[in-house]
Amino acid sequence: MRHTFYLVSLRQWQKEHSMATTTNNKADPIALGPDSLAWKHAGDNLQLLMAGTTLLLQVSHPVVGAGVGDHSVFKEDPWGRLQRTTEWGLRLLYGGQQGSPQAGRDLREIHRNIKGADEKGRKYFALDPEAYAWVHMTTYYTMVTTQRMFGDKPFTASEEAQLYHEWVQQGRVLGIRDQDMPQTVPAFWEYFHTMVETRLENTDTARYLLDVSLKQVKKPPQLSMMPDWLWARFYRQIGKNATLSTYATLPHALRRKLHVHWTGRLARRFERKRRLIQRLVPLVPAKVRYLPPAYLSVTGQLERLRPVLKEAA
Repeated sequence: MRHTFYLVSLRQWQKEHSMATTTNNKADPIALGPDSLAWKHAGDNLQLLMAGTTLLLQVSHPVVGAGVGDHSVFKEDPWGRLQRTTEWGLRLLYGGQQGSPQAGRDLREIHRNIKGADEKGRKYFALDPEAYAWVHMTTYYTMVTTQRMFGDKPFTASEEAQLYHEWVQQGRVLGIRDQDMPQTVPAFWEYFHTMVETRLENTDTARYLLDVSLKQVKKPPQLSMMPDWLWARFYRQIGKNATLSTYATLPHALRRKLHVHWTGRLARRFERKRRLIQRLVPLVPAKVRYLPPAYLSVTGQLERLRPVLKEAA
């Protein structure tokens, strides 16, 4: 499936948003807009520092791990998979009142036939309500932890509550039922820690990410001219830093399940790195730090809003 960018004005976005609340008989869930915290923080490239953590949280769920292991091409085509995941994320969050709910329906349809049995013989189905909700809810943990660890300042309690309220709404856009999502921040943290303690496992896909993907990965097509030895050396250094950030930001209970060796020496190394990143982040240009829709929102260029991903004709 191919996608392309097109622009709609803020006025058009507001019109679509208004129509959804007044004339839509199907009562599509309301898509988030440029006034939301989620638009800014979900589009913050700073979250790439926690990409490994987010993926491990997700694929350590036995249903998600089995589905990704059996049906994803992330081993054979990691960079293409990353590009497609980014495109879906843009379309789901920044697609407007017409685009985002439709993207949510399309995504569920794609997952409808993903099913099978895991390495223990347990049957799985990608639209399993618990697993489908878990993938979405882990990204709230990522946003809050990224801001606390690497941002200029942590979220206030009111900001955490607002962001969570928005993220539950975004879950509805993805077709997740309210009964499958905690409805308050305290309920979320209770749910999150319970899931980590009782539902997550040391899956084959999680082990692959830890043992292989964080250490070596195929060269991206854009760097085809780079010698293989240089890419290997370059990625080895990236992998070391990514592994350190991943180990540091995993919940303790998941570290234990994945047999991650975490020491005081590693913790001190990470703390030095974390403080350096915090000092450097304010120097990063907004156009580099944020994805295009988030950048336009953060910088107040509302009349240029907003790039939306839509299926190409």
